[in-house]
Amino acid sequence: MVDYTLIRKDVIKRQTVVEGVLELQSPLRIGVGKAGGFDPASTVRDTVLKDAGGTPVIPGSSWKGVFRSTGERILRSKNVTVCSGVGKDYCLNNFRKYDDFQRSLSRDVAEAMKIFWDYTCLNCKVFGTMSVIGAVKFLDSRAIDFKLGTRTMVAISRTEGAAARGALVQVEFVEPGSKFTFKFIGTNLPNYTIGYLLTIMKTIHDGVTQIGGHKSRGFGFVKFGELRLLDLGEKKIGDEDVKVSAPDEIKGEGDKFFEQVKPFVEAFNGAKVPYPIH
Repeated sequence: MVDYTLIRKDVIKRQTVVEGVLELQSPLRIGVGKAGGFDPASTVRDTVLKDAGGTPVIPGSSWKGVFRSTGERILRSKNVTVCSGVGKDYCLNNFRKYDDFQRSLSRDVAEAMKIFWDYTCLNCKVFGTMSVIGAVKFLDSRAIDFKLGTRTMVAISRTEGAAARGALVQVEFVEPGSKFTFKFIGTNLPNYTIGYLLTIMKTIHDGVTQIGGHKSRGFGFVKFGELRLLDLGEKKIGDEDVKVSAPDEIKGEGDKFFEQVKPFVEAFNGAKVPYPIH
């Protein structure tokens, strides 16, 4: 019998928390979007997203997007089937199983779990998809030591996607050296999915993945500082998982932390992801 623990929402057998601090290695800009954040008293027209107290934040939704898109590249490099999760490109739609899944939710939950398990990729299972929440929750990152700066840049036309002739914009950003909190909570994660998330974190730490906007201008490079992994509950989830020998709590600074969590990363590298079916 298949173990559906990873996708179950009615039971908690394991909780995994990764938390710590990250430091900006280059400017960071998480913008407020088209509609919000314009201050008529300010000369800055492209402002950083802040909380009610004026402290810069990186929303959990931004982290989820970064992790999902980075994970997609990692999985594709391993020839693992994965969807982007953007628009209509999600597994249940691609396999034409979304309607069957919806009907099963109201009449046969066991059948719904089977459909979801068989016809979704690792990203859908871990990060969620249409009508289904993920197994990982990312908390907002809040600046704990920061300085803001501004830079004049050529404005980009939203309709044409090219530089607007003669138009300049003052862009606000968080300066290098600033520090943010970081935290995610995983529920019922197999060892190899913990390794998957840590692999994604390492690409961010190594500068392979950038955060926020203006990446082509060198923005968005960060490194993780002090990190802690707290892993409580069952140490082996799922039929296809392998046991990892690691303590309940792992703490370390940057590179040292990633060296300590290698057993989880090796579990991911050695895993044969059995879904979606074809």
